[in-house]
Amino acid sequence: MDLIACFARNPGVVLTRDQLIDTVWGGRVVSDSAISSRINAARAALGDDGAAQRIIRTLPRRGFRFEPTVTTAGAGSALLAKPSIAVLPFENMSGDPDQQYFSDGITDDIITELSRYDELFVISRQSSFAYRDTGTSPAAIARDLGVRYIANGSVRRAGRRIRVTAQLIDPKEGRQLWAERYDRDLEDVFEVQDEITTVIVNCLAGQITRLHYQSLRGQRPEAIDAYDHVLRAMSHGLRVSPEHNSIAISEAEQAIAIDPHHARGHAFLGFAFINAGNNFWVSDPAESFRLAFEASRTAVAADGRDPWAQATLGIAELWHNRAHDRCISHMLRAMELNPSNAHMKGLYSFILPFCGQPELALSEMDAAMRMHPHFPDVFQVLRGRALLFLGRYDEALESFHNMSSLMPGHSNALGYAAVAYGATGRWREAEEAVKELVSRHPHYTLAALRRHLPFARQDDRKLVLDMLERAGLPV
Repeated sequence: MDLIACFARNPGVVLTRDQLIDTVWGGRVVSDSAISSRINAARAALGDDGAAQRIIRTLPRRGFRFEPTVTTAGAGSALLAKPSIAVLPFENMSGDPDQQYFSDGITDDIITELSRYDELFVISRQSSFAYRDTGTSPAAIARDLGVRYIANGSVRRAGRRIRVTAQLIDPKEGRQLWAERYDRDLEDVFEVQDEITTVIVNCLAGQITRLHYQSLRGQRPEAIDAYDHVLRAMSHGLRVSPEHNSIAISEAEQAIAIDPHHARGHAFLGFAFINAGNNFWVSDPAESFRLAFEASRTAVAADGRDPWAQATLGIAELWHNRAHDRCISHMLRAMELNPSNAHMKGLYSFILPFCGQPELALSEMDAAMRMHPHFPDVFQVLRGRALLFLGRYDEALESFHNMSSLMPGHSNALGYAAVAYGATGRWREAEEAVKELVSRHPHYTLAALRRHLPFARQDDRKLVLDMLERAGLPV
């Protein structure tokens, strides 16, 4: 990313060839054709080209000038902060050139779906496919395109069976960061292509985000930008505990302080306030829901195409306004904006039981788990809750099993487990779960639940309140 980074640090400044050679190539001898090739690759990576020159302009006999289409600070931070990746053409290992369309289709879909993740900088198909059959090393490709990561793979088809392998590479270190193999029966070629693409995209996005988060540890506070604070807010917010949630709020607020119009920053601030309220970690859940609604509305106003902004506003509509229809509408919009993101389906599954649709909630959660084989622990809690409101209590308890140790801060995991124990007549276990719940979360009371639970179906609300009251939850 050296060339793009060099331009991003000098917006509006004319950089001569000699300056680029000194900065990017360390003063080595570089031909004009090599410089032109790298300039073209940088333009392609930014969605620009030599004819339009909207972002990188060539000034005859003078040099080049970077002209971002957004504000200087926004352009620099967006280009430098986001993890960058190029997905190279997957190799057709079938021995049949006619099968090239399938491996190309997999690659195309991965690039398209990864590009929906605003937190990633994804090189365009045109640039990635230019390296097909060139023998260029991943390290050289990464330097040419200015990316941190390379993804590639292969497709082997034999009769009605297909095997797809994928890997994520750190070209700078020359090591494999992640790899997986997928074997499928070919009943519907396009359905299989969609399924494999979705799984690979979720794994790649998750791995890159995790690696980037790890790289932030130990950095000086002044070296961390808004995107990095948002990444930290997301990581802590998804762990669902009071301690991690406080960190998530702090990180989101720091992101907003750096960039007041950062939609994802406002979205994760709202998400953290929702967590605090609906887990009853705070004495005034209503205030948490109000703050969540304000933050999520600000997020959508900043960027209505951000799926996390839409999803958080949907959840806030549920808890703050009991607006089930608006809640579902925003969640559907979030999934439309990023249909391959398992987290969006997971959040959709989260709100559906409150909207009287536990069967759809179970279906959506099972789909999210297929999409993201390394799904977060909270998915098990949400699956258990869907089963609970379908009356499948024993299966629900299987999902809640071990959640007390895996996610001790998730008060609702304990609460809904107690409901399931009570519904199956296992009152000793129900009472023990409630005792543990109260000792950890003293604000989790019948009065708080009666005031704030947003169930559309009164029978569902009654089940929760009756079982917890009988199990000894304080008023």
